Amino acid sequence: MHSELPGEVRDRRGPGLPESILWTLGYLLAQVLAFVLFLGVFIFAAFGSWPDKPAAIIELMLEIGLDQSFVPLGVTNLLCLFLIVPAVRLRLGSQARDVLRLSWPSRTHVLLIAGSILPLSIVSEQLYRWSLMLWAWASEGSPVIQSWSQANAVDAMLRFAKSESYPILVIAIALGPAIGEELVFRALIGNGLIRRWGVRSGMLLTAIVFAGAHGFPPHALATIPIGLYLHYVYRVTGSLSAPVLVHFLNNLLVITLARYDLVERLPASPIVVACALLFVMATARQLQHRTAAPHAAADVHGRPSLLALRNPVVAAAAVVVFTATFVWTAFATL
Repeated sequence: MHSELPGEVRDRRGPGLPESILWTLGYLLAQVLAFVLFLGVFIFAAFGSWPDKPAAIIELMLEIGLDQSFVPLGVTNLLCLFLIVPAVRLRLGSQARDVLRLSWPSRTHVLLIAGSILPLSIVSEQLYRWSLMLWAWASEGSPVIQSWSQANAVDAMLRFAKSESYPILVIAIALGPAIGEELVFRALIGNGLIRRWGVRSGMLLTAIVFAGAHGFPPHALATIPIGLYLHYVYRVTGSLSAPVLVHFLNNLLVITLARYDLVERLPASPIVVACALLFVMATARQLQHRTAAPHAAADVHGRPSLLALRNPVVAAAAVVVFTATFVWTAFATL
């Protein structure tokens, strides 16, 4: 039985699950088309026309190291926005203005969002580590699974983060995907699935579809908590700018840690991971509380709700506990 918020009417507007899968494939196809367009322009600029021998193209790519260069990936992430943005706008039709709410979150929301990025990354990174160990165990004796490991985009991103210009990384890896993926998975797919399946089921399905777009199974599994949090932030704040900000800051933190070889140094202690999860949950509760109408924090008798009084205390305790355990573990590993 599908769940929904009180008073929310389920309807059929927006993509259902089959169309959502097609949109996910379309988003990946848009990146391929962007790459082909870039490659075509590059070849014409290099040769002045299309060369008669394909071997000449391969020789040029190998000579300049284009196959190992960050340029195709970065350009692809940005160019595909020129395909995705109008496509999403066209699909939304008359609903576009209501769905694409881009008002900037309040100062309180921004502070809560920014504070949740590190603990959210710790939870996701630890889930990735566990998934990678399980994947390595499953791949033993299986050439098919071992070959799939070559498609791990995380390794490529970590490599590029150490060698490429940092400002270019910020634009191409942090900002570009944040805008494109939030348009597709939150504004379009997420809204459609929630209307059809209810809030909880719709958010979970959206997170799974979002994870599937990341390809490599351990990486995909690690993005599910982030996907759930992104859509929660979107629904609570009512602005697409909020999940775009979360997505951007998360990507920015990852490429920054990767640039200075700090990703592997993120604490893996179960206590730190548990405290990080508690921190994220407390932040989510605070986001909801800060967005609620003024009368929502009082009971029917007009007295402040005990839960509303506890929220700031719980949030403050989560901050202190997570900070203390994180700092202690970080210093202990030095």
